[in-house]
Amino acid sequence: MNETGSGGTPPGRLGDDENSSAVNSPSTEASTGPPTGDGTRADPRPPAVILGICSGVIVTVVMKHVYAVAWLSTLVTAAVAVAVIVLGLWLVPRRQVKDALKPVVTKVSARVVTAVAWGAAGAAVMALVLLAAAGVHGLRERAGSCAQPLDLRVLTTPEALTPLRAAAAEFADHSEDRGCRKYGVTVVPEAGPVPLYDGFRLLWRRSAPADERHAEGEQLFGPQPDIWIPSSTAEYDFIPKAPGQVAPSIQAGGRTAPSGTGSAAGASAPNGAGDPKFRPRGSLGTSPLVLALFTKAHESVADPIAAPLATKTSDLLSRFEDVDVRLRAIARPVPETSSAALAVTPALYDALPGDDSKDERFTGPAGLVAPDAVSLLCQFRERAAAQDSDPPDDIAVAVPEQVLHDYDMGRPLGDRCGAVDPGAAPYAKWRLHPYYATDLPTLDYPFVQVRWRGQDTEERDAAVTEFRRWLDRHPLIRQGFRDGRGTVPPAPEGDTRHFYLSRLQRTVGDRVISPNVALTSAKGVQETLDRIGAARPRISVSLMLDVSASMGGAAQAREGVRLARGTAFLRSLVSQLQSNDRVGLQVSSQKAPSDGAGTFGNVPQDTASPDHKNAITSRLQAVASGGGDQPLSDAIAAADLGTGRPNLILVTDGQSTRTNPQLSSRVRWLAGEFRGRHPDLRLTVVLTGPATCRSAPVKQIVAALRPADGPGCVALTGASEVEQAAELLSGLR
Repeated sequence: MNETGSGGTPPGRLGDDENSSAVNSPSTEASTGPPTGDGTRADPRPPAVILGICSGVIVTVVMKHVYAVAWLSTLVTAAVAVAVIVLGLWLVPRRQVKDALKPVVTKVSARVVTAVAWGAAGAAVMALVLLAAAGVHGLRERAGSCAQPLDLRVLTTPEALTPLRAAAAEFADHSEDRGCRKYGVTVVPEAGPVPLYDGFRLLWRRSAPADERHAEGEQLFGPQPDIWIPSSTAEYDFIPKAPGQVAPSIQAGGRTAPSGTGSAAGASAPNGAGDPKFRPRGSLGTSPLVLALFTKAHESVADPIAAPLATKTSDLLSRFEDVDVRLRAIARPVPETSSAALAVTPALYDALPGDDSKDERFTGPAGLVAPDAVSLLCQFRERAAAQDSDPPDDIAVAVPEQVLHDYDMGRPLGDRCGAVDPGAAPYAKWRLHPYYATDLPTLDYPFVQVRWRGQDTEERDAAVTEFRRWLDRHPLIRQGFRDGRGTVPPAPEGDTRHFYLSRLQRTVGDRVISPNVALTSAKGVQETLDRIGAARPRISVSLMLDVSASMGGAAQAREGVRLARGTAFLRSLVSQLQSNDRVGLQVSSQKAPSDGAGTFGNVPQDTASPDHKNAITSRLQAVASGGGDQPLSDAIAAADLGTGRPNLILVTDGQSTRTNPQLSSRVRWLAGEFRGRHPDLRLTVVLTGPATCRSAPVKQIVAALRPADGPGCVALTGASEVEQAAELLSGLR
């Protein structure tokens, strides 16, 4: 009889029970590692768990950096796979492993498991090495040179330069990947609708090449734009289009465009290539044209009860007059070089009393002539900084609301002037306050993609599309514009980076800014040009350019040589002439006398048609300095003065008495016999420097011929040639 007793174990089963007990006990289950020096076994599970966690973290980090490198991706994937399998074997409970492997587990298999564990550790080490290699590779990429970003070329009005450049900079930053920009955006100003017409008509050349073989050598206006953002749809419609593109029947430069040069069918492609192609892609925002008053005059007119939006511009003018704000003029930029001024002109003509000729004089006050709205407003900013005068409270300013916003908020105004502190005392009293009328047009700034033959690549097209979509997500209403419905957009709370129009509301008053405006379209460009041409007196201009060797010297007011400054001034002046004006060009030096039949550079006086103006511009680009000075009196005597009241504009660096012998007798001849033959002649000497209007022989010659109503002598300053040419033309008219 076998006795087990209480808690006893049957004989012959003690070893099995002990083994069973040992297997089931926690201490024994954890002691399955290789024996140590003291006879115990090390616990392998904690290192396995740590190894698994580390492997997971490493895999997550390293995969992000090595997917772009095929061999790194393959090695890391293999290492992770090995680590996962081994980790899975080690994490399975011991009892289940023993039951499953009991028939085959031997010392050899234990060694295999140990080897696999070491393999997993090696995989983890490999992953660390690969991670370090990926980091080094990434650092080398960041430290290395970036590929040249694709540059998008954007053409827009001078008034829209500031907001578009701000938006373009954000887009370029947004395209950055791993420290390298994918795109760059260059935004440049247009020269006005009339020069722009010729630019697109002549494939962005200043003149049509006489021989197509020399077409590549023709000087361009600048980089051919990928994107054109005109001020209005009317300006877009004015530009000639290739066959198949929508365009109204238009005229070029004030007269009916000849077939093949100004028609919609062939104007943009004289070589028959149908280049460029335009693709309008919606409006970027809107901005109404406004009449603005300076602070003192505004305080007299402001009425918290009156509606901010008047029915007609004439009602606004009556409202000004009712409170004794009597305007002596409305300052408006030159229409030929400013599409915004061109758009507002018909509304001003219709609102003012009298005929168009009188109205035209009213909208061009002396001393406030400017080629665009930013140049006009920069004049005010410069006067404010000088603190030497008060604002002209009897002047209203006709500009787009968007550029008035930039002016009042102290932002840079295109390329004309930099940012200022709008809260500073000098600028506060020069602040402009807008007034609105439903008949003042609204600018809609269409986004137009321009495709040129040989440049229309998939990459460039994709870049334009991406920029357009980015502007949809980050619209220009964050830069002083209204939305497409003419509504002032609300500014998100906390967004101080962007210049919402609502910030101007807080500056000039909520009752001043109209929350909604009527979207009145601008009239046709050609229709308006014709009306302005009829309102202005015609002028006859004879241009004479000194091309002597001394004109190759350095200019005084700005960098560059004298000849370059002189030709730039004359090109700007020619571009602003109406088609009913007359113009001719002569050059002057001992090597190239002004009356020489074979002198290169001379263009006989004729009507200022687009082709004739292009011929003069081409000669101005091609002339070079050389030879001695032709005496000024001889050059004037040989001038081709044409018909009508003659205006002679002589561009020179001044010369000296040594190069003008017998000056006294020549001056008497000019004041006597020559003046008798040309009693109506107005002479204007334009100096590039170093001579001044008080230098001899300029002073004596101007005194002999200066009429009562002419400037006589002017010196080129640091201002732009376009602005100075506009001021001179305004005085001649």
